[in-house]
Amino acid sequence: MTTPFDAARYQRALERWRTLAERRLEHMNVLYESGRWRRYFTEERFLKIIRETTDAVERWRQIVPDPVTASQVLTLPAEPALARTQPLPSPFAFEQVA
Repeated sequence: MTTPFDAARYQRALERWRTLAERRLEHMNVLYESGRWRRYFTEERFLKIIRETTDAVERWRQIVPDPVTASQVLTLPAEPALARTQPLPSPFAFEQVA
């Protein structure tokens, strides 16, 4: 038997991943400001990590926007997603959609 999908639990997990990415960027910022990054990384490696971390934070912010912003932008449909009137198109169909 499968368990039902818990959207709130899923949302909390996504928010934790976003928070983790933001905390990593903050940590890299602290390393930069204190100069301690020189103990652990070369300049090229540290710049690469900063770029990767900044990109990850931007992606997570796109996936999981701020709760305040999300409540203003996102609206949930009145009907549940499982109550569809028409079946979804097959991903294997070769018909062209007009």
